[in-house]
Amino acid sequence: MNKSVYTFLVFCALVNTAYAEEKTAGFDEQDTIIVRSTPTSQSMGTQIITATQIAKMPTRNGSVTELLKNNPNVQFSNQADNGNTPGELQPENVSFHGEKFYQNSYLIDGLSNNNTINPGANNGELSNSPDGYSPTDLPAGGTQSFWINSELIASAEVFDSNISAKYGGFTGGVVDAKLKDPDLTKPSGRIAFRTTNDHLTEYHVDDRISEAFEQATSLYYQPKFNKKFYTASINQPLSDQAGIIFSYNRQTSEIPSYHSILGQWEDQSRKSESYLLKGNYLFANGDTLRATAMYSPHESTYVKKDVQEGAFTNTGGGYRLNLEWEHLANWGKVNSLIGYQFEENDIQHESDYFVSWYSRYQNTASKTINWNSTGTSSTATRLGYYGGYGHFATQKSSLTAKQDYALNPLQWGQTQHQIDLGWNVENYSARYQRFNDVVVSRGTPTWSSTTVCQSGDVLCISGEQYFKSRTLYPARLVKGNYTNYAGYLQDSMLWKNLEVTAGVRLSYDDYLSNLNISPRLSGSLDVFGDHKTRLFAGANRYHAQSLLAYKLRQGISENYTQTRTSASTAWTTGSLNKASYDYDISNLKTPYSDELNLGIAQRIADTIWTLKYVNRQGRDQFGRSSTTAVDGQKYYYLTNDGKTKGNTVSLTIEPISPYQFKYLDLTWNFAANYSNNKSSSQSYYDVSNTDENMVVFNNKLMQRGDMDALDYNTPWTAFFNVDMSVPRWNFNWTQRLGYTSGYKSYSTSTLICDGTGGVCGSYVGNATLYMPVKYNNYVSYDWRFSYIKPMFKSQSLELTLDVMNVFNTAIESYKSTTLSSAITYKTGRQIWLGAAWNW
Repeated sequence: MNKSVYTFLVFCALVNTAYAEEKTAGFDEQDTIIVRSTPTSQSMGTQIITATQIAKMPTRNGSVTELLKNNPNVQFSNQADNGNTPGELQPENVSFHGEKFYQNSYLIDGLSNNNTINPGANNGELSNSPDGYSPTDLPAGGTQSFWINSELIASAEVFDSNISAKYGGFTGGVVDAKLKDPDLTKPSGRIAFRTTNDHLTEYHVDDRISEAFEQATSLYYQPKFNKKFYTASINQPLSDQAGIIFSYNRQTSEIPSYHSILGQWEDQSRKSESYLLKGNYLFANGDTLRATAMYSPHESTYVKKDVQEGAFTNTGGGYRLNLEWEHLANWGKVNSLIGYQFEENDIQHESDYFVSWYSRYQNTASKTINWNSTGTSSTATRLGYYGGYGHFATQKSSLTAKQDYALNPLQWGQTQHQIDLGWNVENYSARYQRFNDVVVSRGTPTWSSTTVCQSGDVLCISGEQYFKSRTLYPARLVKGNYTNYAGYLQDSMLWKNLEVTAGVRLSYDDYLSNLNISPRLSGSLDVFGDHKTRLFAGANRYHAQSLLAYKLRQGISENYTQTRTSASTAWTTGSLNKASYDYDISNLKTPYSDELNLGIAQRIADTIWTLKYVNRQGRDQFGRSSTTAVDGQKYYYLTNDGKTKGNTVSLTIEPISPYQFKYLDLTWNFAANYSNNKSSSQSYYDVSNTDENMVVFNNKLMQRGDMDALDYNTPWTAFFNVDMSVPRWNFNWTQRLGYTSGYKSYSTSTLICDGTGGVCGSYVGNATLYMPVKYNNYVSYDWRFSYIKPMFKSQSLELTLDVMNVFNTAIESYKSTTLSSAITYKTGRQIWLGAAWNW
């Protein structure tokens, strides 16, 4: 985006705010402050999580998505809480109403925290090989750019249905996290530590892999790990009107891994950090100015099994700066926000070449390659793998300017109107870079005792062996950028007992060059006018965010084949290999999701019962097909053939206010849901579209696109939370009892249909047969204890104990597509110990 255009937009924002400031001249304490409220129909699709609630939740890593376990409209992956990988730190992925896990909107203080480079990499599964196992991987960092810990969050709003026109860039749900503001009343601080490890964790491992698991022979077998979390926070008022807060959060995990053929242990590590500096200034007229600087990197060090010098480090995250002005005027309120964010996903290998040497050739051992990556001691010819794929990275910078206007309620005739409007402009600039040439050996080396190497030849060992062929991936730089423009208008109208909220969001980006119109309509009826019985319903459209993966991936696998006739001759470079697929992203529509919902909220005694049904129809979802151009180049091209369908029925029950007894404060809530989701293009936007292929599913012949979703589709879930506090003892005990119905996994085989009847009927051809693997229903039970011991003056010692899966239940969670494969279990009982010093 042209910098002068952006400067003009920022100037407009400041002029608007200055104009508003002028209009409020003379504002004094006698003026009436009008309180606005969230429309009832929208509040039925909103969950608000406070810092107090966060502090009482039983948690493991404390990620943002972990806070969503108490939302009945959220589905976690079948592989969530994988018991084989308890050492990981990356936030888990979630789906709202059957939509793709990478199409949610994560916000931090109003700015996007979405990773739009390649958020669906590896289908979001931690058990897949991480980015960096191939020289043509496009580095990614998951669905969230910054892995912030929930200790930094003051509150989080979660929107799953009837979502305001204020929000866009998603087809699933919205998670809007607010970071803690400075406390202007007094200086304060906190130093905290939490830990767990394999000695505090119980494992459930399938007997078929138990020996291999204990020896950590797979990259994602983690029988040993050690997690340590640190937090430090300092709050300092500067005056009655100004203050700053600094917070530092660090999470580390050490995960030893074993090379079974090399016969040696090597440490893997994970680390996530967040540095936060935030300042507030309160003006005399009620305005608030907030300035925030945050640096939040994360890194993961992996090893390649049985590869010498094969470790590599994935680094992600970045930094952001934002300035927010909240202005109060006699006509309402305006929030102006300007922010800059830089993020990077960087992969650094220990070497920029990969070689498959002979460590033994026809029972003759190499004098240089003294390690083995294949075979056994009796194998005549063995190989020793060495090296990696150099240094490559993706980077994205974004500049955002936005304003949100909330007008005071207006009385027009017999109706009251509450109007919201706003705009935002986001400019994204991204790049992929391979910083140096990468060389990969081809085939096996030539063994010869007369080998004489040229100086600097990394594919040659004098007197032993050399390569006659290699693949060269040249250094490359690919840039991509786009600008997204959006504006919205929403009017919440109240007439007697009827409330109707109508809005529309318009968005356009110059990447897909589509003008997207997202209407939002919802309403509620206070049936008897006593706020005890409310009916609500809505019809809404949500448009997805754009993904930059295909701009940056074009040509990423191009390479040259280089050959030579002997170790002493020069390499001869052939023509550029374009046999691999490239990407075509032309003529795409923006994916969207249409939503219909209805429900009832009923007050019974001192509780509120809310029953809600949500139907989602995802359309124009990305799929993938292929073609071959005239020049022989093969292309993948994205299509809009994918679709999803989600049906969710949820029931929540919660008291209006906590129960207070003589020595005990008690609060609780209950929720249950039923889900039935279907998803074509079953996994990832980068998987070939096979929706029209025939399958036999649940003993019926159908197209693959009509199957039930294979993940994020647990039929029944329920949970019951109880929070008990004893104020006089400064003691709190939170319990979460959860129920999950047994879902299905499937093994696959090929069925030949000859048209003679049976399940295939008259169909002639091959079909994929899906055979169900049914898992048992299970009950989970988690605890969190906290005790605060007052010390001197305002200081205190806080001790916490989290016990996850209290009864150490063996919970089957996942099985791959072959019947003989091992079952993966969720993590057994795990204990977290914590201590904090507060002042």
